[in-house]
Amino acid sequence: MQAASLAGHRGGQITGIPMRQNQATFIGIGAQKCASTWLYGVLRQCPDVVVSDDKEVDFFSYYFDRGFEWYERNFASDTPRRHRGEISPSYFIHADAPARAADYNPDLHVFVSLRDPVSRAYSNHLHEARKGHITGANLTFETALDNNPLYVDQSRYATHLARWLDTFPAAQVHLFFQEEIHQDREAAAARVTDALGLPPLADFLDLQANESVRYRNAALGEGLWKMGHAARRAGLGRAVETAKALPGIRQMRAANREGMRDVVPPMAPETEARLAETFAPEVERLEALIGRKTPWSRFNAAP
Repeated sequence: MQAASLAGHRGGQITGIPMRQNQATFIGIGAQKCASTWLYGVLRQCPDVVVSDDKEVDFFSYYFDRGFEWYERNFASDTPRRHRGEISPSYFIHADAPARAADYNPDLHVFVSLRDPVSRAYSNHLHEARKGHITGANLTFETALDNNPLYVDQSRYATHLARWLDTFPAAQVHLFFQEEIHQDREAAAARVTDALGLPPLADFLDLQANESVRYRNAALGEGLWKMGHAARRAGLGRAVETAKALPGIRQMRAANREGMRDVVPPMAPETEARLAETFAPEVERLEALIGRKTPWSRFNAAP
C-alpha cells in the first residue's frame, strides 16, 4: 500500500497549537493482534523518538482519569526528541478514545494496523488462551466465540476506523496491513519513519513477535524477556538478537516455548466460512473508507 495516510477521505490542516515539553505526537491504536508489537519495535529504534517503556499505556481508553501529567511521564527524556508516543490497541474500539485523543492533541499522528479479520479473531483467541484467561471447553474457538463477544467486534474494522476518520484529518491517519508488513518489513519500517517526517533507520533491526507461544517454565521465560528488554532499552538490541541466535541459547528458548496452536484446536472450516460471511460487509465498507482493496484474498476472490 502507499505509505503515509488516508488523505482523500477527510481534509484538514495541522493546527500548530503550541505543545507541552513531553506531549505525545503520535499514538498507535491497533487493532489487537495486528502487528502493534512490531510497530512499537520500529519506533523504539528511531533516535529522535521516545516511546513508553510499557508498550500499552491505555490512557485514552482505561486511564483517562489520571490526567495529562501522568500520561506524559511516560515520554520524559533527558534529551530533546522530535516525537513521543505509545501503542495501545484498546484505543481502536473504545468509543471515547478518538475524541479524547483529539482534545489532547489534534495534531496527533494515528497509526492503524489491520489484518484479515477472520485470522485476527482466531489470533485473539490464541492470545487469551496463552494469557490463561480461558480454560477447559473455552479453549475450543467455537465455544469461545460465545464466551468473548470482542473476538468478533474487534474485527469490525470499518465501524471502528470510521470514528477515527471522523475525528482526525485523514493525512494524520496512517494505515498498515500486517500482510504487507510481512512481505517487506524494511519497506514498512520506512513508511513509519516517513509518516513522522524522520529519515529511514540506518541500521533497521527486524524484530518479530511470536504471537502464539507460551512459556513452559514461566519464571525462566519472564527472566529472559526482562533481560532482553533492559538490554534493548540500553541500545543493545542487535546484541540481544545475536545472543538469541547462539546455539545454546536458541535451544534453551525453543525447549521452553510451547506453540498455542498445539494446545488450542484449529478453527472449524464452517466457522471460518461463517465469519468470512459476517465480516464481508465490514470489509466492503472498509475498502470504501480507505479507497483501495485490502490484501485479504478470501474477500477479493473473483465471483
